[in-house]
Amino acid sequence: MSHVVGSVLPVPSPIHLGPDAGPPTDGPDTWSVEFTPEPASGGTKLVMLHFTAATLPGSNRVEVDLGYGGADTMDVFTSADGADFWTRPINLAAFGDAQVPIRYIRNGGGATGGVTLGQYGRGERHAGEQDPTSLSNCDPFLLDAVYVEPDYDPFWYCADPPNWENIAQIPSASDIRRTVARSVGMVYHADGSHLSTCSVTLVGPDLVLTAGHCMAQPAEHAKSSSVIFNYETEADGSRPAGYAGRFFKVKEVIAQHWNTATDDMDYCLFRLKVPPGLPSIQMRHDIPGAGEQVFGIHHPNGAVKKLSIPHSGFATVQSSDVNNVRVPNNFHVSGGSSGSGLFDAVGRVVGVLADGDPCGNVGPSSQLRYYPTASILQQVAEPPADPPITRDVMIVFDRSGSMSLAGSSGRPKIDEARDAASLFVQLILAGTGNRLGLVSFSTSAVKDFTLHDVTDGNKASLVGPPPFSGGKIGDLDADGNTTIGGGLKKAAEELPDGASNPRTILLLTDGLQNTPPMIGEASVQNALAGIGINAIGYGTAANLDGPLLDSLAQAHGGTYVRADSLLQLEKYFSQAFGNIFESGLLTDPEFVMKAEERRATPFPFNICDEEAVTVVVGWDNLDTTLFIEVVTPDGATIHAGAPGTESATGRAWTFLRVPLPQNGEREGAWNVVVFRPGGGGEFPPPAPATRYFINVIAKGGPRLERVPDARTYYTGDTINPMVFLSYPSGGSPENVQVKLKVTGPRVSAGNLLSQERLHQPSAAGGDTIPALQATMQAIEARTGGPAIVYGESEVEMSEGPGSTGGAFESVGLFGGPMKDLLAFEGDYTFHAVATYGEGCISSRELQWSIHVGAAVDPGRTDVTVVRTGTRVDGRATGTVTITPRDPFGNLVGPGRDLTVSGTPGTTVTGPATDNGDGTYTVPVAWDPESGEPGVVVGQPGRPPVVLTPPGTGPEGHSCRWCWLIALLLLLLSILLLWLYWFK
Repeated sequence: MSHVVGSVLPVPSPIHLGPDAGPPTDGPDTWSVEFTPEPASGGTKLVMLHFTAATLPGSNRVEVDLGYGGADTMDVFTSADGADFWTRPINLAAFGDAQVPIRYIRNGGGATGGVTLGQYGRGERHAGEQDPTSLSNCDPFLLDAVYVEPDYDPFWYCADPPNWENIAQIPSASDIRRTVARSVGMVYHADGSHLSTCSVTLVGPDLVLTAGHCMAQPAEHAKSSSVIFNYETEADGSRPAGYAGRFFKVKEVIAQHWNTATDDMDYCLFRLKVPPGLPSIQMRHDIPGAGEQVFGIHHPNGAVKKLSIPHSGFATVQSSDVNNVRVPNNFHVSGGSSGSGLFDAVGRVVGVLADGDPCGNVGPSSQLRYYPTASILQQVAEPPADPPITRDVMIVFDRSGSMSLAGSSGRPKIDEARDAASLFVQLILAGTGNRLGLVSFSTSAVKDFTLHDVTDGNKASLVGPPPFSGGKIGDLDADGNTTIGGGLKKAAEELPDGASNPRTILLLTDGLQNTPPMIGEASVQNALAGIGINAIGYGTAANLDGPLLDSLAQAHGGTYVRADSLLQLEKYFSQAFGNIFESGLLTDPEFVMKAEERRATPFPFNICDEEAVTVVVGWDNLDTTLFIEVVTPDGATIHAGAPGTESATGRAWTFLRVPLPQNGEREGAWNVVVFRPGGGGEFPPPAPATRYFINVIAKGGPRLERVPDARTYYTGDTINPMVFLSYPSGGSPENVQVKLKVTGPRVSAGNLLSQERLHQPSAAGGDTIPALQATMQAIEARTGGPAIVYGESEVEMSEGPGSTGGAFESVGLFGGPMKDLLAFEGDYTFHAVATYGEGCISSRELQWSIHVGAAVDPGRTDVTVVRTGTRVDGRATGTVTITPRDPFGNLVGPGRDLTVSGTPGTTVTGPATDNGDGTYTVPVAWDPESGEPGVVVGQPGRPPVVLTPPGTGPEGHSCRWCWLIALLLLLLSILLLWLYWFK
């Protein structure tokens, strides 16, 4: 929270009022008390009282004096306000003894009734949580004769002093900015252990617009929220004559949306209990264009009302679309400005301040982002339907020849994959409206099982009877080439647009596409539009196309994970079920059961508000079988087959689904016990050492989701993985903490490939293995182990704006920028673990992978030129040989997808030759008067780089046009980054 303006504190001795508390204290029907809050060290600005356990029979009421003066002198609460309510902010200074008068009044309610004051909010100067160096001064009653400005959170502006001014500095009362300012206010509410503010705009007689993240928990935050509209000073900061701050209580939230993991929408519309009697600001129905004049009015860090930019000019829209209206970095705001309106030159509100990184603190962005009112109006007019609880899923299964090779267990990979897929099928609940189908592919794709309702009979058709190793999936055999695009396109035919259920493809592959149709073809991409894709790659870097699978999943709102063992393969199919159909993983540990060990140590996990849990255990050895018991907090044991539960056991997995509550038990510490069958008899079952995992999949409660990140990463890039923990109905849990474990390569594939030299393509079971992967496989065959070694690192993720891409309010949103993580090319797997809650502590886990390419770094790359002759036109001929290296000096290596063109004055006269040892030779012709030749090398998703021989840059003066080339490439890089960040 960046705009903390006070604390929420317990009343040391809770105060009880009303008939239930004893005899009246003031007359026959009145119970009175004066509450004295603990003074803040720097002065108390206001207090808000929180009443609970209220019973107000008949016409009984609670009255609290507010110290406002005039007709609006008190808050009055009746049974219509429920059992839990907050007062508006109270001007404590209006009471000479700093005591707030509270009364419980009986009016025909009989002999019972009462209310408890156990908590209050205290407004005070307060350090920010995201930036502890900032210090708010939210003083809506203007207790000081001259307002003292906060120490502002500088993340959202780039130089002191901030480029804003007090509203009263606008000289003309008829100025449109002064007119609009009357209807701009500040919402004040309790948020966990703090008081917080955002900026708002009145858009109807009693309708108020702000950002969705300002009401991240709509029902809870609305309960304590109030809005003030006249919180402003004179131009010099002095208190206006006759000033009397007044708050208006929030009645209800009308519409709210904020889920940064799924979209860019960020808005909230709420209604006040009493109209403030101010002009309504029109919400603009169309999106402003670039160059339009705009201004903003806001309350940064809870301060008095400000205008951005100062009244001598207007800002201009830099860019806009249905999700964004962006303004330049001289448009200053700070914490507490979030939710404020952006207004056009005629005073219409065109957007709501959502987030931004105007100073380029965490990325190439240098602008603030407002969510357009045109899009808000469309959302409100056509609200999205409730999230469906059923899904349509097509499994797309790789049966190419490479799947015949041995997997981590020694069995063929296709055999291991059939077991993992059967687990996914059996986990899906039958008879609930879900639908499932199967497509397999090798040289061509086949619909093995068209999309059908998930029933027990259809599940049996797919995987057969126990141990679920038969059916359509059990019949799949490995042979032929690989058409991943063909498999996806065939599956999409079963998932037509307009279906009532969300559409998802779960792709399993162990190889590289080598047979049309390819994923990138227009026919495949068109077929996949609107379909979510989760991809599981099985194998090592020697046989997977990590960049392709990563980009495929990212483009379709899913995740890519790389499994390098049977255990991980089963685990990721289990997790795919949790991510597609349920609320995700609650926990995900791995263990080893020792040889002859029969019963593992109980593994504990906590349950809070979940509706059911599914405990999945998978193991890597077919010579044993494992079973599950679940133990409740009170010690009751739940076995497979218990009434109301569901269970199944395959060859290398088992699960037990337990609905909650179970015999009245839900919240608390549960345990999973993994055990083997007893060892009696003449021939007891074997008990070898066995690795196994436990997945506890949650149904109900919050979901942990990855924030989409479509960027293509290369070595040396800074990466900021972000996750979002939220409830499907809105809002996030309290006290969230997130740790991130990253597993990534620790050796350079480019160095290994260059040393090995590039091999020719090979074949496996009729499947073509490209040269690069064939080379990696040769290295693995010679060394007897994976070519790429992996290591782990762990970071604590943060809610600060520098970690969340400039989010003003990051409830449930966590990030962790890492500058030096991506030191080697390859697949990086991220494992986020979120814990949350007060009293009851629970958790969610999420895993995903990305692929990182080796970046060509011009400062590290060797360039040599060999001149072979002179053409009749005087141009020199020869070759440029490059040895590409990344920013860490590692060789990029052979077999890479590099595009090569010439620098000005240089013409590439033929295709580049991959020499197989990490060098590339390019035939060129050039004008000797322009200096030595150079080449421009491009990589997918990355700005091109200029490579010239040593000493031929601007300092060497032998490359006449290098300064121009560098400038053009810089401008191109900026353009590409702009297109990426603001697309």
